[in-house]
This record gives sequence, C-alpha cells and structure tokens, in this order.
Amino acid sequence: MNGMKRLAVLTLGGGIALTASVGTAAAGTQPYTPEQICGSGFQVVESQPLGKAGEARVYWLNNGPSNCVVTLKGDSYVGNSVKISASLTTGATVKVDGPAAYKYYAGAVKADNPTGECVVYGGTYGSYKFTSQPACG
Repeated sequence: MNGMKRLAVLTLGGGIALTASVGTAAAGTQPYTPEQICGSGFQVVESQPLGKAGEARVYWLNNGPSNCVVTLKGDSYVGNSVKISASLTTGATVKVDGPAAYKYYAGAVKADNPTGECVVYGGTYGSYKFTSQPACG
C-alpha cells in the first residue's frame, strides 16, 4: 500500500464506516541537483533559501562564460502546488522560467556572458522572492 497504513473505524448502529490514512512513508524527495539540471561543467556559485525551513532554494551556477539559474523545491515540498520561478539577467537580457506549479524545479535559465556584463539572478517560491545584487566582471 505504498507505505501507508489504513485504519478503519466502524460505528455500530449507524452503519457508517470511516477510513483514515496514516502516513509512514518518507516525505517527497528532490531527485535532481542544480548541476544535473544545468548540465555538465556547471558549478554552484551562490544559492539562497526561499520560504521557511527549506521549502525551496534558488541556485546560480557558472560554466566559464555561461550562467544558469535553477529554483528547486525542498525535499518535503516536492510535488506541492506552490508556484516557483527562476530568472537570470545578463546586461540587458532577461530570461525567466515560471512562475508555474512545477513539481521539482524551475529552470534551467541559461545565458552566455562572454563580455563579463553584470549578472543578476533570482527566484520565487509562492510569495517568497529573492533577487541578487549585481555581480559584475
């Protein structure tokens, strides 16, 4: 029964049966890492929490002149209906994925930056929002 125990309670005389489930399975798990989502060679430069107690986290990754941003839902929040997004600004170019009720993550939002323009990354999780300070150079 997928790690769930079923409890049944019968009331005599009324003919009503109540059934409740008690969860024994582990909370949802995040099967992805930011590096898997962005691709080979990308490494996390920074990350910031979104929400309370690890509900989501936005990551900025770099691979030479390429940048990538991903917002991942935290383990126990995987699959919930809260909308998330990821955004990346390099110079005058803005790229955004979401907000949408993605099960695992928003992104990968990628942009090349061979001339070293300022980079601003961000993400949202429901009403929580993070926007970085510009990283230039």
